Amino acid sequence: MSVEMNPQILSEWLAGMSLPERARAINRIAHNLTICTREFEAAPQPFKDPALVIKRLIGLSELQHQLSQQIGHYMDGEEVKVYPIDVFSQILFEKAAQFQILPFLKGAINYVKTGSWRSNSNSY
Repeated sequence: MSVEMNPQILSEWLAGMSLPERARAINRIAHNLTICTREFEAAPQPFKDPALVIKRLIGLSELQHQLSQQIGHYMDGEEVKVYPIDVFSQILFEKAAQFQILPFLKGAINYVKTGSWRSNSNSY
């Protein structure tokens, strides 16, 4: 039985890691999110809803910003000056929901965590 990815599961998973391991895991999530943008290139042209595509691309950029900021702090050995893991996880999920890219985020996390991409988001 597969468990639906959510902020609590993400934060519990990350909490069990050292700072360098956590930075690597978050970096892999960020990397997998960049791959999601390729789906836009492969999507049928013209897009059914160009405004939604723009919104989603902005959302992916915002997630990249959040992830890279956290990675940088972890690489500097900072665990106190960053968002606590549970807050960070909640921020990621809230941003993804706001920009209608939650399936992308869940899929990227699942892939890093399990090696299986269990989220499909082909709706442009």
